[in-house]
Amino acid sequence: MEITISQMTFNEIDPIIPFVRKGNMRVRNTNQTVWFGAKVGEELVGIVSCVIYETYVFYNTDFVKKEYRKKGIYSRLFVERDKFVSGLDRNLIKAKCTPFSVNHYLKNGFVATGNRKSITFVERRI
Repeated sequence: MEITISQMTFNEIDPIIPFVRKGNMRVRNTNQTVWFGAKVGEELVGIVSCVIYETYVFYNTDFVKKEYRKKGIYSRLFVERDKFVSGLDRNLIKAKCTPFSVNHYLKNGFVATGNRKSITFVERRI
């Protein structure tokens, strides 16, 4: 299975949005949002994004289609986003994690800063 990861526009990630929403997640796009997508062939199978604020970066919208999970796609998207963010002049990354993503964040140097219902707030200084 050949996977390609690339930075994408909001219009390019449009085909996966119904799947993200079906997973009870919101998709928000702003002028400060940068999107990354994973494709298997021509099929968009996963996305991650980051929102660049003045003093920090917020990781948002982590999603991989159910049938493509547990194949390393999310890890590759995460690394690609991290590489992009390392080139920015920011020293703090924040995120809100679901029970599905929190362990991945913690294994990648993030620390939990709080909880609300099933959401864990995390951050990492760089």
